[in-house]
Amino acid sequence: MIFVVDDDPTLLRMIGDYLAASGHDVERFAQAEAALAAAKASTPDLVLTDVQLGTMNGIELVAQLGKVDPSIVRLVMTAHGSVQTAVEAMRAGAFEFIEKPVDLARLVRLIDRALSERRTQRELAWVRGGAGADELVGSSPAMQQVRERIAALAALPAGAPPVLIQGETGVGKGVVAKAIHRARLGDRAPWIEVNCAALPATLIESELFGYERSAFTDARTAKPGLFEAADGGSLFLDEVGDLPLDVQAKLLKVLEAGAVRRLGGLRDRPVKVAVLAASNVDLEKASREGRFRPDLFHRLAALPIALPPLRERGRDVLELAQAFLVELGAKYRKPLAGLSPAAAAQLSAHTWPGNVRELRFAIERAVLLAPPTATQLDEVPGLAPAPKAPASSAGASSIEVTPGGVKVQLPPEGVPFDDLERAVLAEALALADQNISQAARLLHLSRDTLRYRLRRHGLDTHTKDG
Repeated sequence: MIFVVDDDPTLLRMIGDYLAASGHDVERFAQAEAALAAAKASTPDLVLTDVQLGTMNGIELVAQLGKVDPSIVRLVMTAHGSVQTAVEAMRAGAFEFIEKPVDLARLVRLIDRALSERRTQRELAWVRGGAGADELVGSSPAMQQVRERIAALAALPAGAPPVLIQGETGVGKGVVAKAIHRARLGDRAPWIEVNCAALPATLIESELFGYERSAFTDARTAKPGLFEAADGGSLFLDEVGDLPLDVQAKLLKVLEAGAVRRLGGLRDRPVKVAVLAASNVDLEKASREGRFRPDLFHRLAALPIALPPLRERGRDVLELAQAFLVELGAKYRKPLAGLSPAAAAQLSAHTWPGNVRELRFAIERAVLLAPPTATQLDEVPGLAPAPKAPASSAGASSIEVTPGGVKVQLPPEGVPFDDLERAVLAEALALADQNISQAARLLHLSRDTLRYRLRRHGLDTHTKDG
């Protein structure tokens, strides 16, 4: 959903109609207060607002929307363009600053790019309470190490070197970057992010460093860059490995000097920016191959943090799935209580080459396709069914749980104990119809011990007492 806010009824109707004809759902507002109230009731994906509105102006609206939900994409347009207004808008959280008269075709392209860029960085954009590392979902040892690393980085003094976040595509590098920012500087400090891979090479330099009037043919007014907009806060450079080599050289200079010079400018402008960079490619290898500047790599890699792929995070898969189920169930008005044992088994058996992003899309698809009367998620369409015999996932030839004990036939090469334990627990739950008391009696365990072990393996999402 896109909100358009402008007190000019003709322009409001024209922009709204054009966006609607381009395939977007649009709501129109003549006052900032009305748009803010609507956003609190139903969060929009993007808000396009004029600056001059009346009692509450567009800059104030941008700031207030950030408090409602920081993931709302905010675009500011005005006929009263100035460098100061642009800086204020971006510091308040605006994604871009647009001057009137508005080129509608260009506006649609900008909106589509902004929404696409935000979508990849909002994989885990639900509120779990608190700030910083608490937004990271997962209790696995791997994620505990990530939290500890974030806490260490948050304690660094001002002026510390950049942080380099590395990991496969879809692991949540943007979420970790935002967690570091919040832990170090809080929510009120400017947060600017840019996907270096999404910007055309011809625009990257002017976007990062800004430009002066007449710096090039279309530079009718001066414009601050993202470094200036992030002054006093954080600048997140996602997919930094895609920066052209000439821009890499200028980025290195800014990092070393703590100042930026706009295109066509004659003086340096001091900036105090905490730089966070992310890449899904091996920048060290890229630097050896001449695709990335070695000096910039060493500058960025002073404070590295590596994110594990989802396949190495064990029970986090089900914890993430449950969180996505709550978020997306609310979004699509399909509240689902949890995962069935079959769905949990499907999710646990999948290897998740696309990581957290793939998991979110899988849950979203499952929620959308679930019957209207469903109370839980019974299956995850698009994923292979889990093996019927839990023992096969542990590598065992067979598992038999009886009141007299557990009989296991192992293959000659053996099997990891954690996999075997999980398979035994799953088999006992299946025989007990997910009843904890009955499963505990079968396994000769106390109920508390069984509950602990079920939580450890992520098998406690659909159990029942008795």
